[in-house]
Amino acid sequence: MKQLLFLVVCFLSVGVLNAQQINISVFDKNSGESVGYAYVEVYSGTDNSIQLKEQTNIDGQLTITPQYPCIVKVYSLGYEQAKRTFYTAPEKSKLVLHLAKEFSALNEVVVTGLNRPERQKDALSVYKVITSEQIQAQGAITLNEVMKNQLNVRVDNDNILGSSMRMQGLSGNKVKILIDGLPINGREGGNINLSQINMTNVDRIELIQGPMSVVYGTDALGGVVNIITKNQNKNLGVNVGGYYESLGRYKADVNFTKKIADRHQVTIGGGRNYFEGWQKLQKVITYKTDTLYTSRGYLFKPQDQYLGNFAYNYTAPSSFNLRFASDFLKEEIENKGSIETWDPFIGAYAQDEYYNTTRSMNRLSMSGKLGRKGTWQSQNGYMLYYRTRTSYVKDLVTMQSELSQATGDQDTSKFEDVYARGSYNNTVGKLSYTVGYDINLQFARSLKINTTTKKIQDYAAYTNLSMPFFDDKLTVQAGLRASYNSIYSPPVIPSVNLLYKPIDKVQLRASYARGYRAPSLKEMYLSFIDLNHYVIGNENLKAENSSHIQVSASYQAYEDGDNYLQFVLSGFYNDVYDGITLAPIHPEDPTSIEYTYANFSHQQNTITSLQADGQVKDFHYVLGYSYNYTFADGDNYQAFSASEATATLQYAWRKPGLNFNAFYKLYGTQPFLQANIDGSASYNGTQNAFHICDVSIEKKFFDRRLQVTAGIKNLFDIQQPTVSGRASSGAHGGGIASFLPRSVFTSLRLSLN
Repeated sequence: MKQLLFLVVCFLSVGVLNAQQINISVFDKNSGESVGYAYVEVYSGTDNSIQLKEQTNIDGQLTITPQYPCIVKVYSLGYEQAKRTFYTAPEKSKLVLHLAKEFSALNEVVVTGLNRPERQKDALSVYKVITSEQIQAQGAITLNEVMKNQLNVRVDNDNILGSSMRMQGLSGNKVKILIDGLPINGREGGNINLSQINMTNVDRIELIQGPMSVVYGTDALGGVVNIITKNQNKNLGVNVGGYYESLGRYKADVNFTKKIADRHQVTIGGGRNYFEGWQKLQKVITYKTDTLYTSRGYLFKPQDQYLGNFAYNYTAPSSFNLRFASDFLKEEIENKGSIETWDPFIGAYAQDEYYNTTRSMNRLSMSGKLGRKGTWQSQNGYMLYYRTRTSYVKDLVTMQSELSQATGDQDTSKFEDVYARGSYNNTVGKLSYTVGYDINLQFARSLKINTTTKKIQDYAAYTNLSMPFFDDKLTVQAGLRASYNSIYSPPVIPSVNLLYKPIDKVQLRASYARGYRAPSLKEMYLSFIDLNHYVIGNENLKAENSSHIQVSASYQAYEDGDNYLQFVLSGFYNDVYDGITLAPIHPEDPTSIEYTYANFSHQQNTITSLQADGQVKDFHYVLGYSYNYTFADGDNYQAFSASEATATLQYAWRKPGLNFNAFYKLYGTQPFLQANIDGSASYNGTQNAFHICDVSIEKKFFDRRLQVTAGIKNLFDIQQPTVSGRASSGAHGGGIASFLPRSVFTSLRLSLN
């Protein structure tokens, strides 16, 4: 009897030992702050099967009860992974981990288009992550400055419409720009003005080249840019920043955050971004024998932006998370015209324009668990874009201004978008599935739209199914999206993704996807008629359609502690047909100025790119090369090719605590893209090769609380790349004076916790 009792006690003791809890606490290695929402994975120490996947709370804490032996892996956005192995239950139940910030992309975690965060090398698509540290090192104030050095991305500057980008050779209306996973609205000429998207409150940017139409619907043909804002986790924090650039740009901002009752976090901030304009435009006025030089306007227009942001975050003990975030922009662009008439007896007059834009981007997101393995998330948003153009005729003698009465000189545009997105992810055996819905209600008001107001309702459902094969070496994912639209008929969108990992250091990816771009309200209902233009919309437009093939290979050639080397070789094929473009209403009359929109254009291109990402001790580098071949499109343009190369070099000199950074890009020779009146582009002449480079140096003081950055933008002073064979300039000067001249900048960032 005693022996039986002894065996029972031993058995129960072993059971308790095997079920002993581990209390995990995760901290930032440099700042000592807790790392909230870090991901914890527990694997079996015998067959390497996964036991659980959990997330720490807002304070970086989590309690797990594993089965021993086990392997515990902890990772978070922008940090190196930590791993611990337990053969038996530890003597101490508390596990404290300090995660280090990383240059390496090997273990970087991505979230765009995913229901569960994944490490880059485990994701089915190829991601590029741009961290807030890189943004600050570059001295980037707005999104266009961040994107100008990225591989397969070209940024163009328009004097009035702002900055736009092309990705994979496809125009900006085929690139989806998101903030916290929700689309940014307010396209002018088909593009989002990148210079209106400020980087003050940005934590990171995730860039996906290639279509994501199954998850995000229209416009996601060339790729997706997801701007992820900061999610603070501090008991009390104040962040103050200042920026000065020798061209006459000034910026100041402040953010305040406070944790309330452990589970509530409130953040509020604001700032101002001011640019006084650059390069006076001289115009010659002649009256009899008198010559007058006027210089009232600027090539790059004066710009004044007021910024605001607010965020509230709540995390429940059950891991339910709720977050509301709002970002606000108020911008004015001043375009002073040169003297149009000058007469000593009549006087002098000029026409001035003022463009005022209001952006309000509001997001409410929720996420949690449903069932033992299921997770759900809901993303909802209200986006407001309001823009006015006001034109005045100014008497330069009396300095009095009157509203211009000319046709088209006054305009008001208002776009309101309501989003409701949701998804649920779970696994059945080895099958992982995601089902989701996507609702977009768009309301538009513009003087250029027939009947002034229009609305579009779009309802979609999508699913992604994935399954591992061959001992988890091959993962296959199939996706499908179906939509209903109140105005046009969207296509059904399929996709197939493959990820094969023959060995741990190699990832092979292949995918086929369809994509589409919905006709915009302006393309369907625009009415732009004056003495020089006659452009009307077409209500019978179809959506643009596309097919895409992508293959890539990632190889981690070397990894030893902080030192590593990774190669990524990618190939893309894009076929965009039924493209929407301007077409003459009377093609038989070459003198006619009457145009409408039609599904006429067809664009095909292939892209091959190679990127190397590595670190040797304190030196980090990213090198890239891309070759783009575009097939001929009938009589529109001949086949052509273009290449580009990029380099990001960063060196940390530890003893004095200095960081040196260089961001370089070489643009190869290619046909010149000229802006059209509708915001599209035509090939006109040849743009010769040129290169741009930004350099900076960083230093932190007072226990890393104060960061000082100083540098030079546009080191080679490239202002207007040489263009040969151009017939005429675009309506807005697209492509002319694409870059501001060389300038010196400095920024200060003070963080108090």
